[in-house]
Amino acid sequence: MTLHFSAKPGPRERHLQRKNNNPLFTSAGAITQQDIQLAQQQDQVAMQQFMEQFRELVQRAVSLDKNVESDVVLLLKAQLEQQYAVCSGLAGEPAALQQALRKLIAAISSTLRATSRDDPHALEKLLNDEEHTALHLQLCDHLIVSDLLNPDGIIGSEEQIPALLNEPQDALQAALALYPPERIVVMVGEARLLLQKIESQGHSLMTAWQRLAQMESWLHGE
Repeated sequence: MTLHFSAKPGPRERHLQRKNNNPLFTSAGAITQQDIQLAQQQDQVAMQQFMEQFRELVQRAVSLDKNVESDVVLLLKAQLEQQYAVCSGLAGEPAALQQALRKLIAAISSTLRATSRDDPHALEKLLNDEEHTALHLQLCDHLIVSDLLNPDGIIGSEEQIPALLNEPQDALQAALALYPPERIVVMVGEARLLLQKIESQGHSLMTAWQRLAQMESWLHGE
């Protein structure tokens, strides 16, 4: 039976696409059109929830008192960055929302720099934080990163390795930045066992083996 997926799916539907007829996901059952429709409905609900949270964060940002404590501003900035991760993976065309979040984050950073200009230590810490923010936003433009960071647990812990081995080279490179080296060491070992098991069942997994080699190279580069 031919399945019909959305042209630009949300995170739940997108993860079903990853798993559909994919031997890497050994525990996945057959995907049905009903599964897809349910995922689409859940993604729509998640979109509505995102928009409510987004409007609330925007209101808080524009209502900030000029004398507010920096910790309050930093917390809001962190929440905006988390929302950016979710936003990047929404169904449809989230580019306008992403741009709005980027502008808000930049405005908050500018405010923090202005209040820290007379404190070299605070300014240095803030600049380091801005480097981290820039990297975070860049990584989140990869859908696998958005899905891994989604607080709704789109990709369960048992499916992270299959999902990573399924990604294009540049997306995997971005996703690896989310993990500490010691975790990747464990993942490499588990991924090798997984691939050996699947190949013993008659599947050809050349691309997945290449992704495993990329993970090993990333470790050596660290």
